[in-house]
Amino acid sequence: MKALAPRRAPIEQPHGQPSTARSIMTRSKARQVLNNVLVYSAIMVVTLLLVDGICVAFNLFPPVLSYGDPDLGWAPARATGAMAIGKCIEFSTGETVIFQRNDDAVRTGLTRAAVLADSARLRIGVSGDSQTDLCARNDQIPGGVLEATLNAHAHPATVLTYGAGRYSPLQAYLAFRKVLVPYRPNVFILQVYTGNDLYDILRSDDRPHFEPTQSGYRIAEPVWYVYDDPKVHTRSRLLHLLRTVGDRTGIRRIPLKVGELRRLGKEYGAGSLDVISYLRDLWKARDPSVGYPDAFSAQMLNQQLFFQHFPGAQEESIRRMRALLTMIRRENPGLTLVMSPIPSYELVGARPVDATLQRTLARLSITLEAGQRQEGGLYERLRQLASEQQWIFVDNLAALQSYKGSGRLYNNFDYHLLPNASALVGQAEAEALLRVRRKAR
Repeated sequence: MKALAPRRAPIEQPHGQPSTARSIMTRSKARQVLNNVLVYSAIMVVTLLLVDGICVAFNLFPPVLSYGDPDLGWAPARATGAMAIGKCIEFSTGETVIFQRNDDAVRTGLTRAAVLADSARLRIGVSGDSQTDLCARNDQIPGGVLEATLNAHAHPATVLTYGAGRYSPLQAYLAFRKVLVPYRPNVFILQVYTGNDLYDILRSDDRPHFEPTQSGYRIAEPVWYVYDDPKVHTRSRLLHLLRTVGDRTGIRRIPLKVGELRRLGKEYGAGSLDVISYLRDLWKARDPSVGYPDAFSAQMLNQQLFFQHFPGAQEESIRRMRALLTMIRRENPGLTLVMSPIPSYELVGARPVDATLQRTLARLSITLEAGQRQEGGLYERLRQLASEQQWIFVDNLAALQSYKGSGRLYNNFDYHLLPNASALVGQAEAEALLRVRRKAR
């Protein structure tokens, strides 16, 4: 009888081997999925590039670009070489407003040739931002009222208004120099909107701007954000599509905006936390119950918040305004120069104050009085600069605060001047010029 072979003990699997196998299988599947994604992505990219190359080669679907103006940043309207009709909607009333622009897109009913042919009339150039280029008939903007008032006082005048929304004071002067100087004006009126222009003169986005140098300032080229660089002609349809999507969704502008604010913060001694706090306050300043939700931040609170979070920027703004007035005086020695600051709704302080503004200020933990002190101080600094540089100063704040009528001075949609306020500004400018002309006799 054979002896039974000894029974072998079962071989135990190493601890954890099943989970290790599953892990290997999972990684293998993930690797396979990733490979598939990469392959399909590469096919898609190659296809898009091929289609883009074909479109470029055969000039199919050319991109529609919005080039900026290298001299001004942008223009209020295109110069057509002929008289043109401008249209806009006054959103506070829903009214469609029609007005004239001449062959150079200047807001007047006269061509350049007609203006130059009449040497008996005083020629006045006016420039500024959207408070200058208002959505109103030409006779209802400050320049139109100024012209009518001077004519009524037996001082024949032609007033040529050329401004654009979001212009800084530097842009306003450059527009005067480029568009209105060829009319050989006798007077230049710079309308500075004290609600945001002292902030705008610090900005570089899409606009020529002052850049500090060892000897003062130089005018630097725009940094293109919204508009296309006129020096760069994009042919790629794919890149244009990606940029368009980025613009419409706001994705592209966010890093540009944050980068610009970080640069400004570093320049004026503020840090990243100050930038974040400023952006948070800007968001709080929006009020959806106002026709234009960003009206308060755009027209007054952005500047107030910026100078609050970046305190050093306020004095830099004044330095740049001084440099601008000095440059204008130097470049135009024989011209009568007029500083005409236009105050914001907040600074004028009409009563009762709109409830929407009061709610917005409460969200921001700032007061109406603090905003009035800040903007009022800037207004007075402009008065001092005008005196230093021998400019005529027009006290529009006093004129607007003297208003006794029942109608509003500013609309409640985007807080721009209404005809009542334009009339007071135009009349104040006329009175200032008439005083000077009487003294000169």
